[in-house]
Amino acid sequence: MKKGFMGGITNVVSEDDVQNIHDASVKVLEEIGICSESDIILDIFKKSGAKVDPDKRIIRLDRDMIETAIRLAPSSFVFHGREPQYDILLEPGRVYFGMGGSPEPHIWDHGLHQKRTPKKEDVINIARLGHSLDNVDFLGTFCCAGDMPKDTQLYHEYEAFLSNSSKPFPYSAPGREATIRFIEMASIASGGEKELRRRPSIAIFTETVSPLKVGKYSDGTVEAVEFGIPVIVALAPMMGATSPTTLAGTLAQSNAEALFGVVLTQLLKPGAPVMYGPGTGTFDMRTLQYTYASPEQTLSRAVVAQLSRFYQIPAYNLGGAAEAKLPDAEAASQATMGMLLNALSGISMTKVMGTLASGLYGAPEMLIICDEIARMVKRILKGFTVSEETLAFDVIKEVGYYKDFISHEHTGRHFKEEFYFPNLFKRLSIDEWEKAGKKTITEVAHEKYQEVIANSGPVKLPDGAEEELKKVIEK
Repeated sequence: MKKGFMGGITNVVSEDDVQNIHDASVKVLEEIGICSESDIILDIFKKSGAKVDPDKRIIRLDRDMIETAIRLAPSSFVFHGREPQYDILLEPGRVYFGMGGSPEPHIWDHGLHQKRTPKKEDVINIARLGHSLDNVDFLGTFCCAGDMPKDTQLYHEYEAFLSNSSKPFPYSAPGREATIRFIEMASIASGGEKELRRRPSIAIFTETVSPLKVGKYSDGTVEAVEFGIPVIVALAPMMGATSPTTLAGTLAQSNAEALFGVVLTQLLKPGAPVMYGPGTGTFDMRTLQYTYASPEQTLSRAVVAQLSRFYQIPAYNLGGAAEAKLPDAEAASQATMGMLLNALSGISMTKVMGTLASGLYGAPEMLIICDEIARMVKRILKGFTVSEETLAFDVIKEVGYYKDFISHEHTGRHFKEEFYFPNLFKRLSIDEWEKAGKKTITEVAHEKYQEVIANSGPVKLPDGAEEELKKVIEK
């Protein structure tokens, strides 16, 4: 099992500020409430004793119900892979990185140097790439199976990922039907329902629609919770459009929406595994674009991490994404800013590595670059040891003024654990770089992508599972 390095060492607001945001969110849920377009969710809260206005379809929650749900939600649980070496221990402050998120309508094609409609083959290749990269701890995608029929496209994506990786797989499951099929297909890939219940290796999203609505998209939460599948309470308000234009106001609203999702899971089954993921996106007033990597969004995610530690519920959020249209310096700077501050503040699961253009498409080359960034961030989180041995006073004294450290046995003992050795960002001299073809980092990443795809294939599935997965799509 992977035990991610601990972050949570950076706070951007005070403890009083965190309490004030929580109190404002509770007041939103008590006095304004959430409008439910889902009959199922409306009925769950009605039976639970919440204040439900059936005509206006408004659900209001009191403080006790909210804080009881926070206490019941587990502070730590294992999100399994289908192979134990891919299990990740989730708890507030422990950091992991994942690729993509939801299926996107395009993919960036390095050879064509433009976006294009993706195919199922692209989804398969991305799954294999994510499976091969050491610092991709969980999966998602940044393109859809665009050559498949619309009504079965999502199921083709499930099949592509379940057949080509055994890492933890959180993914979209809009509504009850999609959730039932996702669980069915994951059960087949796991070797049966019993095994999936024992080691749940998928997660689904439940999402409010900002401002303050929940729809039928989230109905599948019922099936997921009953089955023991972790639920990710994820939402995407746009600051200045579907949430207040102030960071504090957006945090108060999006936190209220996220807490509503947490309460829903705990009403269905106390102790159900849930991840807390309020969004904090910005609506750019000049371009009318939704941002994925703005500084204010990055800053507010750090507050989400503080709230996660306050609630003791693992956090899930954006962080590896870029607004840039190419896997270039702009994209790398935006991804690094998000991934590093997420890690330092303690977001448990940082998603969307490899995603470009504010979620409209992604690039395999960008995912490979983000894998190297994640590796560097993890080295920073690892820190270093201060001891008599590492302070090395006797070594400094022995080397003195005229010897060197490179030949000293102390260097041989420690350099491998102290120094970071890059995989992708090679430290070549100028002459070496020129002799190697003067390649850009995107070209180097593309070559690595081609190498991975040429040498990878599907993961091992239980006997007959491949045929059973296809039958689900046909059905």
